[in-house]
Amino acid sequence: MSCRRKCSGCKKKRGIKVNNATRKVGTREFVALILLSLGIKFTDTTPTILFKETANAAWMVPFISGLVMIVPFIFLLKILKTYENLDLIAIIHDLFGKYVGWFIGMTLFFISFSSSISNTRSYVDIINTMFFPETSKVLIYLVFVGLAYFVANRGLQSITNTVWISLPYIKVSLIFIILLIWKNIHVGYLFPIAGYGWTNVMKQGVSYSSITSDLLFFSMLFPFFKDYKTFKTASFIGYGIVLVEIAIFWGMYIMLFDYPGIEIISYPFQEITRMLKLGRYVSNIEALFLGFWTVASIVRFAIYIYVSTATFAYTFKLKEFEPLLLPFSFLIILLGVLPENNVINAYIFRGEFILQGSWIFLFLLPPILWSVMKWKKAGAAK
Repeated sequence: MSCRRKCSGCKKKRGIKVNNATRKVGTREFVALILLSLGIKFTDTTPTILFKETANAAWMVPFISGLVMIVPFIFLLKILKTYENLDLIAIIHDLFGKYVGWFIGMTLFFISFSSSISNTRSYVDIINTMFFPETSKVLIYLVFVGLAYFVANRGLQSITNTVWISLPYIKVSLIFIILLIWKNIHVGYLFPIAGYGWTNVMKQGVSYSSITSDLLFFSMLFPFFKDYKTFKTASFIGYGIVLVEIAIFWGMYIMLFDYPGIEIISYPFQEITRMLKLGRYVSNIEALFLGFWTVASIVRFAIYIYVSTATFAYTFKLKEFEPLLLPFSFLIILLGVLPENNVINAYIFRGEFILQGSWIFLFLLPPILWSVMKWKKAGAAK
């Protein structure tokens, strides 16, 4: 099997618009993409789910989950290096054939798209509950996803440029939050440091490891990156920074609200912004942070919509996927309003069904792909 010949053939067949004249995504843009897409997960309902499972040891879960998912990611890097410019779906089709490849591709699409639906609904619930309780949830959904579609429709280069421009302001605002809230934290609230016990912490860290699996889905867009080295270097840099950042904020939530008090707070990040004051007379400055958080959220879901649509299109070997961005955006809204309340969406659909239900598949897929690739190479050599 000649991977180089198949790569160029597959790329030409599927019509991916990647050529030398196109400015591809570089290291700094991809690092920024990871920092934004993964780095604001501490602002949604993810920590609330984990606080119920791991108590005041939730801040350790990102490190455990990160170590778990780094194993399949290393296998994925070996595969991408071998196949050069092919995306993950094309590699799966090459290794498993048309029908099995289609099934695996649709499974990845379902995981990605379901996550987009659940996450956007969580963010709409946050905006509706904390900031605009009198506004229709459907209207907020239309505006929120509509703006995400507008960014996604401009293309991957536009997304990365938007991320690169907005990221410094977003990160500065987060540092500002830490500085303002620092005097209110109590380090003693982190103890007992193992929460319900080390066994439980390890178990939950593994079962919720899919919260750090975004890098696998970014491999769908591998041909759009400058080269393999860019993808690898940016992945490790961004991944390491994000894990530390998430752990810091989750730990800060515990040191502010303590356990079990943190269990009854659905949106800890938004509660923190409401607590902030500038001196004795300036309070209620959460609107400032709402702006930065909203921009970060819109760009994050632009990435999710783009990746989900690309996964679907590549699975069906469509030449272009940009025309599908609009119908998929509307589908996210239609399905996102179905859950009756945030409890069903966050704790049942997202917590138990998506996060815990997908980690085994995402963990095993790259090693299996690598094994099949090696087996085919060995067979071809004979």
